[in-house]
Amino acid sequence: MAPRAVENSQSGIRDFESAVGYIHSLDLLDTPQHTHAYAFQHGIARARRLLERLGDAPKATTQCVLVAGSKGKGSTATMLSAVLSAAGYRVGIFTGPHLHTPLERFAIGRSGRHELMSEAQFMDWAARIERIVASWDRPELGQPTRFEAFTAMAYRWFEEQAVDLAVMEIGIGGRHDAVNLAEPMVSVITNISLEHTQMLGRTLPEIAYAKAGILRAHGEGVIAPQQDVVKQVILAEAQRLGNAGKLRFVEECCTLECAGFQIGVDAGQSGQWFHVHLHGSCAGAYSEELNGRGPLFCPLLGRYQLENAATAITAVQALRACGYDVRDDDVRQGFANLRWPGRFEVLRHSPLIIADGAHTPYSMAQLCASLQEYFPGRRLHFVLGILRDKDARGIIHEAARAAASLTFTDMDVRRAVPAEQLLATWQALDLSTSRPQGDPQNQRLSPVASTAVDISSAVRQALSYAGCNDVVCVAGSLHLAALAAEQIGNL
Repeated sequence: MAPRAVENSQSGIRDFESAVGYIHSLDLLDTPQHTHAYAFQHGIARARRLLERLGDAPKATTQCVLVAGSKGKGSTATMLSAVLSAAGYRVGIFTGPHLHTPLERFAIGRSGRHELMSEAQFMDWAARIERIVASWDRPELGQPTRFEAFTAMAYRWFEEQAVDLAVMEIGIGGRHDAVNLAEPMVSVITNISLEHTQMLGRTLPEIAYAKAGILRAHGEGVIAPQQDVVKQVILAEAQRLGNAGKLRFVEECCTLECAGFQIGVDAGQSGQWFHVHLHGSCAGAYSEELNGRGPLFCPLLGRYQLENAATAITAVQALRACGYDVRDDDVRQGFANLRWPGRFEVLRHSPLIIADGAHTPYSMAQLCASLQEYFPGRRLHFVLGILRDKDARGIIHEAARAAASLTFTDMDVRRAVPAEQLLATWQALDLSTSRPQGDPQNQRLSPVASTAVDISSAVRQALSYAGCNDVVCVAGSLHLAALAAEQIGNL
């Protein structure tokens, strides 16, 4: 289909690049739309009005699953959509942030196939948004933002594509996030930790309250393992809604046991096997073939992915209670077909280079634990780039406890913390009493630390510290992981 953008002589959208540029221009630096408070003030109302003017999306906004959390929400959403696709459903999936192109945010899967929105379709949607914003009729709400545009585009595109259901990843928080304009059948909350504290609050209960805002009175709820204080907030919100009986706590429903792993560079060569153990009401929903029998394969490394997989399997059970027919073989096939770059992605061997989007202290701790489990006794060298709305001190602290060296890099991203500032944060830390017992890093109390102007220089710097048996890990931001994957062939 020819993009409608070319039909509008007054449009500035002439090609895919200008379409992307226009959507990004909706919340440029130094505009009100870029401030922390703006998105949460009327974000849902603006996204809903955008959607109404695009043509609305009644099915996509009611036959959907919302996935919120601090870490693992993208992986969990992708796992769930892969299983549903293997079951033959036409599934829309909206995730973010993207790695290489905004087209990655919008995809439709069916029977194991995964197709992104095309450039022509994106141009068409951007031109529609441009015309709506030019004649915006709700000035009291303020102008729409980039994420609100993405959200409205996703719901409307899924509606036009007649998906059977949509799996929608929440952007930031939950209660006031634009994606939360829907009335989901199932609400999934992955692990919650301190993040986006300027917007969500500076304590775990405040952040948990924001995430719990995706729960609905008549919807199913799936809750990944949480700290007690977080669990109490989620339970209180469910009780307020009157649906506490519809909550499924993952640790009570499903546990997974790693049965081995393999590491390779090519797609499909890396991954892990795991046994599924279902409990309580979940056990009766699956046959003996899945529960505790032959291991399933997931082409994602990292022990933390087992928690995400258990959450996705529990969400499948919640959807079965809503009438969706998902068989054991669909679960097995869905995980085997999974692709999710930038998550423990092996980029090169000898020395081994891995990229991971870990961007919270919790996810960095989980990443370090997996690296030490997979590569015992091998020195770890981190390349770190971190955005301003993340807990840089906590991320650096967790990485440093396991690292032989730290290389902080600048990123050409408006929200990136300068490398020199990251180095100063590191220098202010005291790790003299926090290194793990039996420290494998030559018993050093502190790793070597340096800065680099870009990802290529940073990886070269890390490689200069590393021996052939060492491991280099690029982390701290999905954007940085994407840059590493793009640049690795030029090193």
